[in-house]
Formats: sequence, C-alpha cells, structure tokens
Amino acid sequence: MWWLLRLAAYGISSLAVWEYFQGTTERYFFGGEPLTLDVEHEMLLGVCAGLSNYTGIDVTILRLVWIIASFYRGVGVLIYILAFLVMPLKG
Repeated sequence: MWWLLRLAAYGISSLAVWEYFQGTTERYFFGGEPLTLDVEHEMLLGVCAGLSNYTGIDVTILRLVWIIASFYRGVGVLIYILAFLVMPLKG
C-alpha cells in the first residue's frame, strides 16, 4: 500500500513542480490548462476537475478511478488530500 501512496505523491508533486517551472510560457505538459484546483466545477475540493482540465480526460472517469482507489485501504482518500495540498488555486 505504501508504494502506491508514494507513487501518487511523487507523480502529483512532480506534475505541480513541472508546471511551476514552466512559468508564463503557456506550454503545459499535456497541452491543456495548467495543473490547478478547479473550484468552479468542484464536487468536493476541485482536485478531479483540475486534473481533468490538465489531462483532457473526462472528469467522471477520474472521479470513478478515485472512488475505486478509495476502497483499496483508503489510499484514494490520502492521495486526494495530498493532491489538494500540492495543487495551487486557479488564478
């Protein structure tokens, strides 16, 4: 279980650091919007909506994956909280 939590922590934090060092060049890793919390389309804290804007994956699919991960010993809940703490607000 810990390896999955560490993998998610490294993945989310490296995406956030990547976006931070990109600066104002308008170039993003997946070509979409920057990796930020989307509080306009949030259901809980805006993490899934922000990842959806960033990757272009449908927000419903991301939410379902997160729910399934939450049933695996609560890892999804920990990753969600970590993502909320790492991802900046939009604007």
